[in-house]
Amino acid sequence: MSIQWRWVLLGIMAVVGTTSAATITVGPGGGFDFETIQAAVKAASNFDDVLVAPGVYTETLNPLGKRLAIRSSDGPLSTIIDGESVRRGILCTKGETQDTIIDGFSIQNGMPQWEPGGGGMYIHGASPQVLNCRFSSNMTGTNGYYYDLHGAAVAISIGFPTFTSCTFLANTAEGMGGGIYCENFSGIECVNCSFEANQAQKGGAVYLEDSSTASFSLCTFTGNAATWYGGALYVLDGCSAIFLDCDLVSNAAGMGGGGIYGQCGSVAIDGGTIEANVSGLGGGISMNCGSASITNASFANNEATTGSDIRIAYDGPPPGKPLADVSVASCFFCGSVNSVDGPWNDLGSNTFYGSCDNGACCSNGICAIVDDLTCTLLGGDFRGIGTFCEIEDCPGSCPADIDDSGFVGVDDLLGVIADWGPCP
Repeated sequence: MSIQWRWVLLGIMAVVGTTSAATITVGPGGGFDFETIQAAVKAASNFDDVLVAPGVYTETLNPLGKRLAIRSSDGPLSTIIDGESVRRGILCTKGETQDTIIDGFSIQNGMPQWEPGGGGMYIHGASPQVLNCRFSSNMTGTNGYYYDLHGAAVAISIGFPTFTSCTFLANTAEGMGGGIYCENFSGIECVNCSFEANQAQKGGAVYLEDSSTASFSLCTFTGNAATWYGGALYVLDGCSAIFLDCDLVSNAAGMGGGGIYGQCGSVAIDGGTIEANVSGLGGGISMNCGSASITNASFANNEATTGSDIRIAYDGPPPGKPLADVSVASCFFCGSVNSVDGPWNDLGSNTFYGSCDNGACCSNGICAIVDDLTCTLLGGDFRGIGTFCEIEDCPGSCPADIDDSGFVGVDDLLGVIADWGPCP
């Protein structure tokens, strides 16, 4: 290469290296670079910012594999991608990575026609970041093959997206996964997300199959429902799910696993609350096969015909041979009858209360587990709901301690002298 061409090449590289990312604006009514999000995406280059003004956008957003930050300027309540029940909201099928960011939109009324599921968003072979988005009232429709009817809000195949501070509200799948459906070795990470009132045949909020994985941190699952199994989550063969400090409240399934149903998958739970979930088998959790490790969780007021809190399938007459390996440690159970059904591994520090209003009551050096009203009638000191006698320090009875100071002293003696004489 000649010296002259080397200088030309170096000059081109210098220009490319100093080119800064552009901000492309989108909004209705003029005054913006483009009126549609997709027109801005087509014009954008890698690492540009697409900034979207408030409005209702009736289009399908496709990042086209570009490394873009597509953000709303005013948040999801005022910036809406509306599928109008004839198209999906977002499509990522061009190898999008974590450098593709979608931030601050409501994606509603999405419903694909004769296509794979994912009314709100369909991801295939891509792994975008989704932040501060609200998926609501999306559907899978009733057309297409059975396997096209999964994942009303989001359907994922061979993808590893992340969802942060997102809401999945009232999405309905004709098949599996009202909120999120994962297949083909996919993986999702959800942080501080809310799943509420989503519906499906299995996995009202989330459904995992084909060795897919899911991680949930600080998430809530409320009021989700499955016709058959897994009101909040269904975990199929070879799949795994992790819950860290998540709450599963008031979810329901017609047959098994009001909160979680495991069909030869694995579940790990650390912290959080599993409360007021309802099903036929396992109001809180039902493991038909597979494994579950549950620690530091609180189970309260779950309901089921068998195994109000946890149900483990087994072979033969009770206690039978367990078909699932379930270990429980440092958990609190209250308000349930037949709390755990089936053989399980008790790793210790588990507490079972009949009523969720009970706690430690100290009276005359004796500790009992009762409710606040009963403790008051006994003249005791109620230490709070869910407290334990094993860790509460109940002072012993000491009649000479007149002023209840914890020791007998001059003030106690002066009190006796002051009351000297016949008893009334």
